[in-house]
Amino acid sequence: MKKLILILSLLFLVACQSEPTGPDVQVINRIDKDDYQMLLPFNASPIRNYHGTYLGRTDFMEIGSRLEAKSKEHFSPEEYYLAEGQVLTNALLGQLVKRESTDNPYGLNPPKDSDFLIGTSDISVKDAVVVADVMEIDFHIEERNEYPLAGISLAIVLNQNLRTEDSFVTITDQVLYDYGTNMGRKLDRFIRSLTDLEDIPLFIALYVTNPTDAVLPGRFIGSGYFTARGGQFAKDDEVWALLPSTQASSLNTNLVEQFNQIKSALTIFTPEAVGVVGEVRFVDQQADFMRLTLTLQAKTYAEIQGLAQYTAQLIQEIDNREYPVVVRINSISETLVLMELTVDDELSIIYTY
Repeated sequence: MKKLILILSLLFLVACQSEPTGPDVQVINRIDKDDYQMLLPFNASPIRNYHGTYLGRTDFMEIGSRLEAKSKEHFSPEEYYLAEGQVLTNALLGQLVKRESTDNPYGLNPPKDSDFLIGTSDISVKDAVVVADVMEIDFHIEERNEYPLAGISLAIVLNQNLRTEDSFVTITDQVLYDYGTNMGRKLDRFIRSLTDLEDIPLFIALYVTNPTDAVLPGRFIGSGYFTARGGQFAKDDEVWALLPSTQASSLNTNLVEQFNQIKSALTIFTPEAVGVVGEVRFVDQQADFMRLTLTLQAKTYAEIQGLAQYTAQLIQEIDNREYPVVVRINSISETLVLMELTVDDELSIIYTY
């Protein structure tokens, strides 16, 4: 696969806000020309354990990858180096995810004993927890062999589904966007209240999680770029959909029809049925990324090899494709093949056995 994930296991990492400096700092060269370069030594985020507790894998991967992609409009990979967030500590994050109060004016959740209107009739939730998390990535520039912090991107993670005494209720998108943008402006003020960050450029995005039992990631509903002079939010139109589904058909009927053709061809490839699950992300109502998962009970290597080659042929025949496709072929729960077809029609296949 063209893009390899490099896992750097470093013992005794010390998370701090000091700038990377001196001859010991190294640059991790990007694999793809559109990626950011990163810096060594790698400093883990001080709040990584909090994310691991409250976010599932699909959400933290989606938040991180999309936040990075959306940040490129403001922090060019040609000028900036990417690093894990170091500004938010556990103490600072604790202030943010707690309730607003006299003692905690920057709390992003509604005050204690308040009623939160969800936007449907007059339904409200007492002591609603709307903000679940805040995620951060940092951007550095090079200045005379030093790499000072030059920009920050933050994602406010919002709960759309709130528990009541009897069930769950859903906050409308408009109410969630209005609340999220208000909290985003408060977060902007909070970051600028910290030492040496008064003038730091900030990109702030609003991410909405799906219910805990959902199979798809959440989505971004808004974002804004802020400088010391101000900034403003704008709505984002992003959504994940299963293939096939009524939701996907409403956005791209042709894509769903092509998926059904691929699924029909793959299902009967071996004597035992091949399960095919498709997921697609739409951005501004256009397909932006597709993920296919194939599952079978493989008995021979030739079955897997043939299925991989046939799948590669089928996905290369998708019409009007301007998005990458990633395929995972599993035998029961074990991944045997990973495949990527890039926007530029570059195909790579890895057998992971």
